[in-house]
Amino acid sequence: MPYRHKNIEYGLPHEEYPKERIIECVSKLRETIGLSREPVGITFLFTKEEYDRYPVEEIKAATAYCVMVKDAAVRGNGIKCRLEHHRCDGATTAFALEESTEKIESGQEYFSYKLYSSVAVARRMRAAIKSLHREPVSTYGIAVVPLIECVQTPDVIIMLTNALQSMRLVQGYEYYTGKKPAIDMGAMQGMCSELTVSPYLTGEMNVSVLCPSTRMLCKWDENDMAVGVPFELFEMITEGVVATKPNY
Repeated sequence: MPYRHKNIEYGLPHEEYPKERIIECVSKLRETIGLSREPVGITFLFTKEEYDRYPVEEIKAATAYCVMVKDAAVRGNGIKCRLEHHRCDGATTAFALEESTEKIESGQEYFSYKLYSSVAVARRMRAAIKSLHREPVSTYGIAVVPLIECVQTPDVIIMLTNALQSMRLVQGYEYYTGKKPAIDMGAMQGMCSELTVSPYLTGEMNVSVLCPSTRMLCKWDENDMAVGVPFELFEMITEGVVATKPNY
């Protein structure tokens, strides 16, 4: 880490959260690609102090993380939550709210779902899942809030989409980068790993067709999918979407 001294600064002061600009971006996406559900801001909170300061109510009843995201996207319900509020260990390990287990990491847990042909195959799949439990830092809590209601910078933004809207968001990303997004998709832990942890760790957008669990729990339409982006790319992608609007 850089040497720290009271008289030394290594960069400019952090910008105040640009709430008005972000709300304008959401309006542009609604108008340009018909985004009908609220983009959702996800914030990792690493200490009790951070968690207590975050200006939103704690969730009252325990449920799955993907249900929390749906409530924010569809009903506008913003919440914060801790380990005890989660009912799916996919999210709790993905977010490092708790440690994983040998049964999960060996592939035995995934194999028990009858989605993989052997424990070895299931273990390879498990090893490919991006998950914060492998990092040397634990997470105290998570905030799940409609983006237009965020008052501080979220880490990741999740947008519920259809195939056309996903395509347009990819076009928006490519407009300024000239890069194809490196898609992390496996139809496993779609909301917690693919749409949250993957963009958080890579700093890149990701597209997900979701997973069996969230489709069952949230009753998504068969055409629903989603895009997750790190906050830092959101304005750029929005401007790219506007710039690539077709005239047909």
